[in-house]
Amino acid sequence: MLSSLKFLLPIFVLVLFFYYKILGVYFSQDDFFHITISQTDGTVRGFLNLFGFYPFEERGIAFYRPVFREAFFNIFYSIFGLNQLPYRIFQLALHFINIVLVYTFAQKWLEDKRISVLAALLFSIASANVATLYYLTGGVQVLGATVFILLTLLFYEKHTRWAFLTFLIALASHELAVVVPLLLTVINWRRALPFVVLTLIYLYLEFTIIGFSKEEMQYQAVISLPKLINTYAWYTGWALGLPEMLIDFVRSGLQLNPSLMRYWGDYFKIIFPTFFIALFGLLYLTSYLFLKKREALLNKKVFLLIIWFVAGLLPVAILPWHKSTYYLYPVLAAFSILVSYIVFKFIENTKKLPTRIVVAFLVGALFILNATSVTLGDSTYWAATRGRLAEKLIGQISAQYPTLPKGAVFYIKNDPNYPFVAKDWGGTSKQASIILNREDALRLYYQDPAITVYYEDMDNPSDTSTRFEITAKLN
Repeated sequence: MLSSLKFLLPIFVLVLFFYYKILGVYFSQDDFFHITISQTDGTVRGFLNLFGFYPFEERGIAFYRPVFREAFFNIFYSIFGLNQLPYRIFQLALHFINIVLVYTFAQKWLEDKRISVLAALLFSIASANVATLYYLTGGVQVLGATVFILLTLLFYEKHTRWAFLTFLIALASHELAVVVPLLLTVINWRRALPFVVLTLIYLYLEFTIIGFSKEEMQYQAVISLPKLINTYAWYTGWALGLPEMLIDFVRSGLQLNPSLMRYWGDYFKIIFPTFFIALFGLLYLTSYLFLKKREALLNKKVFLLIIWFVAGLLPVAILPWHKSTYYLYPVLAAFSILVSYIVFKFIENTKKLPTRIVVAFLVGALFILNATSVTLGDSTYWAATRGRLAEKLIGQISAQYPTLPKGAVFYIKNDPNYPFVAKDWGGTSKQASIILNREDALRLYYQDPAITVYYEDMDNPSDTSTRFEITAKLN
């Protein structure tokens, strides 16, 4: 393993160069909510209760993810409070562990160091990681789950009991781990039965006890072939390196909303050409191998990677209104290994210089595309921008009101100098209510669960004599 560090250390440095800015990004909206609901009475019993199955109506959260959601936020908030740095360092540490595990699994499965190194590189800098690393709540769950998914695959054949334990933790981290028994069946079907049984029990509890919100449209499953094709097309484009926000600017018929250029500027001159070079380059390499060296593609090793990507996304592919690139993270390992495998199998089976130039263009385009999308994501991804605004708002409020009486009432007003965006967007008070998740942020900051917060665009306190007023300035 130490010999592998000479390949992995430069990758770690590159990740820090690409993603060091996440260390300064504060919490926002969902983060405040999940920190709030993870709090207990401070007893061991209260902490263990976080691992129970509860109906959606009881706590307002879907899915069973206690390890890297409730337990994570409970422990970290009790130690670090609202200092985001330890949370962000932990995210990066999980990402580094996953890079090592992707390299290790690729080496074990394909026995080719070149493939392993390129797979680790592509996985490490993928622009889909913008969502995974900037969006704390969603990101830390898939980061943690992926660690235990990869450990399960690595332990399975020689250490089945350890594999069962790591799979149990993976299931308690994120529902995307349900794909693991299918992968284990491909590796060695004889030992997969306990994993299948555990998954069935998990799914039964997930559907019958926790359930889903009947009001939230984005969590309504839709079984439709056209929508599945559309969803997988988006996730494939994102896996190659397209920015997530593009989906908000594509109209029916693949027409682009011109306002996209207001956010992208000249970046589109890099993003679109490199995307199409990468896409058609990869299609060319795959077609060449299929026609000239079919056995390089039609084998168990490739089959596992394809199943991993396709089946691994299925739990979210049936939620067409809830697409997000952070769901890509667990299957990004398979995608990166598969692309690397195709690249080097193509090189092995071609001797002509022009065809190898295609490989250089493909790998170069992937690198430039992802690097550009990461740079753009730092200034446009919602969790990045709202995290910085949340820190600014809390700074404004705490500077004006460093201490408060218990049960204080806040009234957050609109900034009259803020430009009109759209009716649905509202003024700065509405945006502040989203960024701070209503009362949650201020209750956590002042450590007072009795604080009440009103927002000008949304409601008004009946008694104006005792409220603490502040104007939400977002500029």
